[in-house]
Amino acid sequence: LFAVSIFPMIYTIWISLYDFYLPRPNSKAFIGLGNYIEILKDEMFWTAMKNTAVFMFSTIFFQFTIGLVLALVFFEEFRGKSAKAIYLPLILLPMMVAPVVVGYIFRLLYMVQWGPLNYLLGFIALGPYEWTANISTSMLSIILADVWQWTPFVTLVLLAGLVSLPSELFEVADMDGATLWQKLIFIILPLLTRVVAIILLIRMVDSLREMDKIYIMTQGGPGTSTQLVTFWAYLNGFKYFKVGYAAAMSVILLIMTIIMATGLAKFLHKEQN
Repeated sequence: LFAVSIFPMIYTIWISLYDFYLPRPNSKAFIGLGNYIEILKDEMFWTAMKNTAVFMFSTIFFQFTIGLVLALVFFEEFRGKSAKAIYLPLILLPMMVAPVVVGYIFRLLYMVQWGPLNYLLGFIALGPYEWTANISTSMLSIILADVWQWTPFVTLVLLAGLVSLPSELFEVADMDGATLWQKLIFIILPLLTRVVAIILLIRMVDSLREMDKIYIMTQGGPGTSTQLVTFWAYLNGFKYFKVGYAAAMSVILLIMTIIMATGLAKFLHKEQN
């Protein structure tokens, strides 16, 4: 744990206080908070922050909405049925695929000339379309790939939460003639507050460190339309060799993640009390 987690974090914080240009490793100079001040003045950093916020909130919204619908369908329609053993594993397959592979799958799917999506759109005279090369749809293309991969995770966790709820509550609700919407609002969501908070926490952290699909599908482009903070830090560290600057950016992202995670944890603790 010390070798693969604690030491790299301490080293990252330490190196973020230096002006460290990788081609000249012996000439690094201590500048204190200089990198952090420079980052706060960096327009590209704030653009990446905006893109990260759009990506995070969009993916979480769609993943939770679709995941909740699927969990309710499996809970209500396939309760005790053998069909559940067939359909549930199929829906869970995307989360078993490595993010890099998902990036390549959607990169092929979005191809202008040979992509299956544009091929199908061609039948209704809506294609071909440059999904990842157009500023207006590039972020949407990344969001769709992430939603496809991680909605099954949300579905699985919500379904586990639904199964754990007392069946007597649903039996009484059915006797009173409650609709699915009423059961959702007055029974399911209030009792699944802890589960929802855990889902939001995990998906928030994962969204903030998204890198694989961006690297494979768009490289942060076109322009800066899909440039997230993680990818901007990667470019500064491994393309421009500004290691101290990239480390400072990573520390800022870590602090943001801790603040948001702590807020969710406090909310969860409040609900428990």
